[in-house]
Amino acid sequence: MVIEEEENLKNYYDLIQQYKSLKKDVRDIVFSPKHCLPYLQAGRLVCMQCTESDDKSPSFLIEDLVTWGVIVNFDRVKGVSDDDASRKPENANYTVDVLTRCVVTKDGVTKKKIKVVPLKEPGEPLIVSIPIDQINILSSARLYMSKDLLPLEVRENTLKQVSEFLSRKPSGLPLDPEGDMNIQSSSYKKTVRRIEALEHLFEKHEIAKSPLIKEKLKVLHSKQELTARIKLIRKSMRSSTALAFKDELKARKRVLRRLGYITSDDVVELKGKVACEISSADELTLTELMFNGVLKDLKVEEMVSLLSCFVWQEKLQDAAKPREELDFLFTQLQDTARRVAKLQFECKVQIDVENFVSSFRPDIMEAVYAWAKGSKFYEIMEITKVFEGSLIRAIRRLEEVLQQLIEAAKSIGEIELEAKFEEAVSKIKRDIVFAASLYL
Repeated sequence: MVIEEEENLKNYYDLIQQYKSLKKDVRDIVFSPKHCLPYLQAGRLVCMQCTESDDKSPSFLIEDLVTWGVIVNFDRVKGVSDDDASRKPENANYTVDVLTRCVVTKDGVTKKKIKVVPLKEPGEPLIVSIPIDQINILSSARLYMSKDLLPLEVRENTLKQVSEFLSRKPSGLPLDPEGDMNIQSSSYKKTVRRIEALEHLFEKHEIAKSPLIKEKLKVLHSKQELTARIKLIRKSMRSSTALAFKDELKARKRVLRRLGYITSDDVVELKGKVACEISSADELTLTELMFNGVLKDLKVEEMVSLLSCFVWQEKLQDAAKPREELDFLFTQLQDTARRVAKLQFECKVQIDVENFVSSFRPDIMEAVYAWAKGSKFYEIMEITKVFEGSLIRAIRRLEEVLQQLIEAAKSIGEIELEAKFEEAVSKIKRDIVFAASLYL
């Protein structure tokens, strides 16, 4: 959003907000019950804020929209707690009943909405109850009022008197906070001086004379609102992400406990130590296969063939099914993967069970089995339809997994498995697959 003279406009906008804040501070001091209660007599003219418009759009006027009325009465707001009853009068809350011009609209079938409007606008004379902090000015003038304000004509004539008085005395003859109300607060005097300094700045500010100042301020306000919302959304997203991460962490800890990788006190068990060593394949499924005795009971070539399912990610169209004994091993792998995935799902980990199971592919089991048996590279390429480079990458990744399994077996003292994994490495780590360069 590009705004003409944005810096000057922002400075002027900030001055307006600061000015309104200081004016509110003054009102809070002057119209605190301690100072204003003696002057809330019936018949006193009062200047108060009009009801805000329904569109909730901010006002960019230096002064708020106000109207005038006549005080009828004031009441102490009764609280429900004992503390409210024991409060001193100057520390209690009060509302003031004021006769002023209002517009009444129906909100639904039975509800009525009363809106305070300027005296010159159409409306009807009504007595409304307002909080003290909605008062802007207390006049030094008081009108004689009829005690019976029920007749519409009496209320209308009273407001007519107010209008006539204001036509003669537009300022409303406000009570002087220091001279008439004897307010000697240092904070009040300091705030008044700051307001006077700001008023002087408003007179000199160059942007105040700029055409379409109100429209420009609206655009600036919209920009600031949008910026604030974006920051809030980003903060919310960061909080949501952190919360989601925390929930995910808790869910994964539940999985590890149920599988026996950690104790209820988060102490790492044997299975956990093995899983910690594996990073190049799905550590949970591979650890489960290892502890179920599947890897120990297999021949080295069959084991290597089975482990190839962990490193092969590509999907082949019309891939040949592996021989019966290898297919049986793949079924065991699928069953283990499904059990691990279902347990994660039960523990509220975000996982698609079938997608997880199908991520293990048997497409190169036959080729890897033949390679571990000592076949030449050109011979295994005749068994499978995969590209040479893809197969070489897969066998190299398989060697990484085997190296990690050697460390895992070593960490728990499984000498037999360690030797088996080392033998598997020696069977696959040879010839062109592990050559430093194809041109040597």
